[in-house]
Amino acid sequence: MALGSVKMILELHNIINNIVPIHGISLLPDDTYRIDYVNLPSEQQLLEVNDILNNLPLELAKINKIQLIKNEWEVTIKDGWTTPNGWKLGLDISDVTLLTGAFTLAKEASNMNINDPISIIDTDGNAHSLTLLELTPLMLQYGNARANLSTTYASRINSVKLASSIEEVELI
Repeated sequence: MALGSVKMILELHNIINNIVPIHGISLLPDDTYRIDYVNLPSEQQLLEVNDILNNLPLELAKINKIQLIKNEWEVTIKDGWTTPNGWKLGLDISDVTLLTGAFTLAKEASNMNINDPISIIDTDGNAHSLTLLELTPLMLQYGNARANLSTTYASRINSVKLASSIEEVELI
């Protein structure tokens, strides 16, 4: 979201209007804001509005960085995880659910002395037939990889939210 964009001005209008009723807000050529208040704001309301305006560049930097991280995450999920055998498994929630379900069913079947191979379909649509002994380490590696990716993603988002300067946001 860019400074002065329609979306940003609308969001800023809504935030300020929740503090004190306003008719509108506009960005002036000198990058200051004109706020048309319905009634003269109290000193406390004015302090809150000024605090929002003073922190706006940092908040916009945070919004933009979080969107960038989310876009990178989407690419990571789309790219999938490459197995040690060179084929890829999907990383989105439905893929994780299907693979976990297949693994759970394979373990249950094994407990019933049914040891048929398990068929796993990679992201290219190719089937791979695995025994439970082959599937177990693969699932441990897959789960570990997915958990590490998720942890890194969440950590980056959290770091952006906790950043106290634009420079700090840019380093994330």
